[in-house]
Amino acid sequence: MTIDAKDEDDKVEVTLKDVNIDASSRSEAAVSVTGKGDTTIELDGDNELKSGAGHAGLEHNKTDTSGELTIQDKDNNGSLEAAGGFKGAGIGSAGSNDAQVKITGGNITATTSDDWGAGIGSGSYGTGTVEITGGEINATGGYLGAGIGGGCNGSGNVTISGGTITAAGSDGAAGIGGGYYNGATVTITGDAVIKNASSTKYGAGIGGGNGSDGNVTISGNAKIENATGGY
Repeated sequence: MTIDAKDEDDKVEVTLKDVNIDASSRSEAAVSVTGKGDTTIELDGDNELKSGAGHAGLEHNKTDTSGELTIQDKDNNGSLEAAGGFKGAGIGSAGSNDAQVKITGGNITATTSDDWGAGIGSGSYGTGTVEITGGEINATGGYLGAGIGGGCNGSGNVTISGGTITAAGSDGAAGIGGGYYNGATVTITGDAVIKNASSTKYGAGIGGGNGSDGNVTISGNAKIENATGGY
């Protein structure tokens, strides 16, 4: 399914209500957000999205002319499980594209069912720009991908100012931050609660991936309950 906010001034609002889309066998994106305008997705009920190789579960490829993607749950009654395919994030970009995702609420689980993508952020080689202001978030990266931030060889630009976050990066990638061999800028502030940020091997809990710098700022009432780097 494609959501197209075609023109720059377009403001598209879409509600996902008890949607189940499995495009994994077709090498397609379950839901792709495109266009120069801004798109807001409201979550109602239980929603599941699963994409095929080369695509994110909920896909938004950021360019200089693309609009913004915001995921919200104003009624506090929605959830989303999103799984990307090979080189795709759970929520974010596909392949080597940059990603832009803003999450303001919802019970969200984001994974990549294969390798190289972040849970929330970019696919391989892209920059994952992620802003989270609320919600219950559980994000797991694929092999060499961050939980939240960059996919394999991808950088992370992550701001978290609210919500409750669990993020797990795979080998060489951070829980929150950079993917394999790439750095990150991470800001955690406001009332954010990081329940757990971890890497399985060679990555920071919060910061850079294997061999790369992490620029991390923590302020406000933010609480870091557990952050664990890999070997």
